[in-house]
Amino acid sequence: MKKVIQFAIPSLAVVVCVALALAQEPAGRGGKKGKGPAQQWYVEKTVGGVYLPPNRPLWKLSDLKTMHTGQSAWQEQIILDPEQDATYNGAAPGTKFASRMHPDTPTVFVVVAGNVGFTVEGQPEPANGRRGSIVNIMKSTLFSYEVTGDQTAYWVEVNPTNYKTVYPVEGPAPKAVKPGGEIVKVAFNHTPAKYSPPNRLEFNTFDDMIAKCEPAGPRVVDDHLFASPLLGWVNAEDNKCGTGNGNIGSGPAKAGDPPFNPKTIFGHIHAGPAEWWIVQVGQISGKFENMGEYHAVEGDVLYAAPMTWHQMAAEALSGPSVRLAMGGYQLINMNNTVTAAGPQ
Repeated sequence: MKKVIQFAIPSLAVVVCVALALAQEPAGRGGKKGKGPAQQWYVEKTVGGVYLPPNRPLWKLSDLKTMHTGQSAWQEQIILDPEQDATYNGAAPGTKFASRMHPDTPTVFVVVAGNVGFTVEGQPEPANGRRGSIVNIMKSTLFSYEVTGDQTAYWVEVNPTNYKTVYPVEGPAPKAVKPGGEIVKVAFNHTPAKYSPPNRLEFNTFDDMIAKCEPAGPRVVDDHLFASPLLGWVNAEDNKCGTGNGNIGSGPAKAGDPPFNPKTIFGHIHAGPAEWWIVQVGQISGKFENMGEYHAVEGDVLYAAPMTWHQMAAEALSGPSVRLAMGGYQLINMNNTVTAAGPQ
C-alpha cells in the first residue's frame, strides 16, 4: 500500500488521505476481521484537539469526588456535544430517583461503583446495576432507580443531545430548572420500545464478557447511542478467553522510546462525531492530536474531540484493561496512511 498524504488549503482545513477499513471490521470494534486491505479515501480534515467546555480529554473520577466532597448526591456535566449529553453522578445509599420517562430517546447508565437498582416498565425483574453494568433503557419506557447497598454509587448517564424527560402525575411534580421554564401537564399515550439485538436491559462486562467469555462486540446500538466494551490485555497469558479487541501486546511506553509528539499524524480519526471511553477496569492511555498523552484508570473518562488523530492502548501490566467505547454512532476508524497503525 502506497503511503501518501495530500494537502489542500481551504481556510484551516486539509484534505487527507486515510485508509478506511471498509473491507474489514474496524480496529477496536470487536468483530472478526475480514479479508483484504483497507481501502483508501480522501476526507476533509479540520484542526483536531478542539475542546469546548465541558468537554475535555480526561475527566478523572478522583477529581470529581474532590469537587463534590461533602455532597450526598451530585451530578456533573462531562460531555455535551452535537450528539451526546453525558453526566457523571454520585449518590449515597438510600438515594431514590422518582419514576420518569424519556418519550423520544433511549438512555444508558454505566455503573462504575456501588449498587444502583433499576425498576423498568415491562421488565419482570429489576436491573441490578453494579460495577461493570451497562443498563440500557429504551425510549418511551417508565423507569425509576435508587442507590442500594452500603456504599456510595458512581455512574455515568448518557443521553442523546436535546433529550426530554416527563414524570407521571401520580408522583410529585418536578421543579423547573431552565430559565423561563414552567411545569405543565400534558396528555399522550406511550408504548415501551422493544429490545432488539444487541440491545438488552443489562450487560455486565465483568460477569458476561470476562468471566463467561461472551464475544466482544457492541452492547448498545440505538438512536444516537453506541456502547462497546473494548477488552485489552498487555500480557497475553492473562487472557483466559482468547478474546479481545486488538490491545494484546500493547502497554506503557518503554525505556528509550521517543517522547510522543501530539503535532504529528498517528492513529486514526473519525470524520464526524466524537468518540469517548469510560475505563471499566485496568489502565488506558489516550494520545490526542494537539493535546498530548493522557493516562486513565478505572472510573475515568477519556474523550477524543471530532476530527482528532488519536490512539488508544491498554496499559495494565497484568489483568484486563477495558475501555467502554461510546459515541453517537457506530463509528468507522479512518486510519492514517503516513505511519504504521499501532494499538487502536
